[in-house]
Amino acid sequence: MTFSLSGAGEALNSIAHDLAGVDPRMAILALAFHVANHVLRSVAWRNVVAAAYPDDRVRLLPVAAAYASGVALNAVAPARGGDAAKVALARASLPGSSVPTLAATVSVLVVFDLVFATALLLVVASAGLVPVQLPSASAAASHWPIVVAATTGFAALAWLAVRAAHRKLRTLWERVRQGGAILRTPGRYLRHVALVQAGAWCCRIAVILCLLAGFGLPASIPVAGVVMVVAGASTLIPLAPGGAGAQQVMVAFALSQTASAAAVVSFSVGMQAGVTAVNALLGLAGAMAAFRTLRPLAAMRGALAAARA
Repeated sequence: MTFSLSGAGEALNSIAHDLAGVDPRMAILALAFHVANHVLRSVAWRNVVAAAYPDDRVRLLPVAAAYASGVALNAVAPARGGDAAKVALARASLPGSSVPTLAATVSVLVVFDLVFATALLLVVASAGLVPVQLPSASAAASHWPIVVAATTGFAALAWLAVRAAHRKLRTLWERVRQGGAILRTPGRYLRHVALVQAGAWCCRIAVILCLLAGFGLPASIPVAGVVMVVAGASTLIPLAPGGAGAQQVMVAFALSQTASAAAVVSFSVGMQAGVTAVNALLGLAGAMAAFRTLRPLAAMRGALAAARA
């Protein structure tokens, strides 16, 4: 037991030493890129909402406040309750709006994120940078009977559900369709949403590059891509908020060929702690702006209530 405690203490001392030695210039630059990522994603969401409600004035500040509050709450709320808070706070700032429509606007952003993240995963996996084995065409073809049966069953159940609740679903569909209005103008979507989100993803990559350099690790786009893929995968393991613990293990394994395990764990701990702290501060500021109060505790209670609503 003494040996284990001693080893744990040495590991913590090593992490603390690495964190204290981070280049402050790179940390400040990473902070700037992280804030820029928030701003760009807020702009993209605001543009989607504005297309859904063309007759209303959709201001950026309330949307940005709702987005920041939701991101902060996602780190602690179960089942991504922060997304519910985003919608609730955005609805409060836009009279006459509906939850299904605003939820659909969030989904418009998610579609691009899924496409970009999948493409990044395929590039990183095909380059052999992470231990992911892509299914072969023959393996996929061998399971076609199961796929066909499952698809047919799902389609039959969906058809029965639609017939049972035709009127309600029609009204719901019209509101959801309204939320995706910008998709019916591809040029506008490309300019005002896709390109803005692509810029936000570039900022996320820049954050990782700056932190890698700040910790003295090899800073390259392939390495940053690996970190992004692994960090995203770690959040799927609900062992702790934000994938804490799982992320450190997975990043250390993925970057084992580029630096020592201790250095990689220090980087991962520092990155996750820094991002979480900045998100919390931005979320608190956003909640205070949304509820128009200078009392942080009142803003936090309001945001948590919106997430549970």
